[in-house]
Amino acid sequence: MSNEANKQVVLAAIDDTTGRKNQVHRVLAQGDFVVTHATTTFPEGGQAAAFDLWKIEDGQITGHWGDQEAIVEQTANGHTQVDGVAVVDATADTDATRRVAEETVRTILVANDFSDVEHYLAGESYTQHNPRFADGVSGLAAALGELAKAGQSLKYSDVLDVVAEGNFAYIRSVGVFAGADHVFHDLFRVADGRAAEHWDVMVPR
Repeated sequence: MSNEANKQVVLAAIDDTTGRKNQVHRVLAQGDFVVTHATTTFPEGGQAAAFDLWKIEDGQITGHWGDQEAIVEQTANGHTQVDGVAVVDATADTDATRRVAEETVRTILVANDFSDVEHYLAGESYTQHNPRFADGVSGLAAALGELAKAGQSLKYSDVLDVVAEGNFAYIRSVGVFAGADHVFHDLFRVADGRAAEHWDVMVPR
């Protein structure tokens, strides 16, 4: 099935499958996988930013992985966890986007190599939607430094899944934050060969 057909399978079933009401902001597909980024509302009340990864085979959902983080009203960057560019640029090079995003995660977050961070991130134009971090590479560096001082270092150990379409790429990884094992969901918008915008969800596992 096509990417668009697989997206429609997920969008038609997302609320029933998750047991939540989802306002989907971004959806991308590659091969047998679909990713949704949504504001989710729980039956008992409360909202969260959610990433869900879906596997589609022969028009049916055969696999699902997802996590959510509570919506934060006051963020370090002034953005919400779900706003920003939402439309996939179908003219962008999907393979190049996938490569940029995966190299960014493997270099900065797995290897903790910040020696050439502006090669991967769009300098002070880098737009951040993680509520803990300010915009720009300076905001990221400052926040990671403060976390390390507080004994809450962030270190990815392995990349599990990568899904890209056009100028967007999603990566699901595992690692450690503040001494606890976590699952990390990262979504990047790539422009001019660098990550220009970032959304994420990180939860204990």
